[in-house]
Amino acid sequence: MRITRYLWLLTLPLLNGCQYLPHSTFFKAPEHEPNPAWVRIVNFTQHAALYQYDGGVKTGGVIRRGELPFVHTQDIGMPKAGQDLTFDYYETTVRPGLETDVYMNWKGSRTEFCHVTAKFTPQAGRYYQFVLTSASSTGTCRLSPTLIERDGSAGDWRLIPNPDVSYPQGSNTGTTVYGNEMYRNPDYKRGQPAGYP
Repeated sequence: MRITRYLWLLTLPLLNGCQYLPHSTFFKAPEHEPNPAWVRIVNFTQHAALYQYDGGVKTGGVIRRGELPFVHTQDIGMPKAGQDLTFDYYETTVRPGLETDVYMNWKGSRTEFCHVTAKFTPQAGRYYQFVLTSASSTGTCRLSPTLIERDGSAGDWRLIPNPDVSYPQGSNTGTTVYGNEMYRNPDYKRGQPAGYP
């Protein structure tokens, strides 16, 4: 009896610590949208998010399934336009006519990250694709927004640039930043003093 009481006292701090765990909001595709728009996000799905604004109310969130950042590949049958997509892409429907943000973020192994946000208003029945390139070798990441449309002559699907996208940051290219500046030095090893050159 006495041991049980003390075990309960020991678990109280652990239960109180739950407030410090991450709590994400998740994107949920519209369930009964009669004529949706379609969006595909390619690369780095574990760090991507979709938001829509309806009457000033922001809905949506990250496109992964849970709090842990795992790659979330989801294929709902969008046209591939000749692409060999087998991994790390996410397809979904969205409500047309609403301002929509596509947030994509690349994260490296040394606390570096690079992100770009695109704004657009999807039209019913249209297919949109957003691809983010890695910043690992260039120091920048680049978001490429395209439309997936039928080629009038051949009837095949093709990718064409989407001119109706804007960027709150001013560009479709983001610059790598470091969450911990010590890691900017490629020779830095964990455990070295903070003043290491």
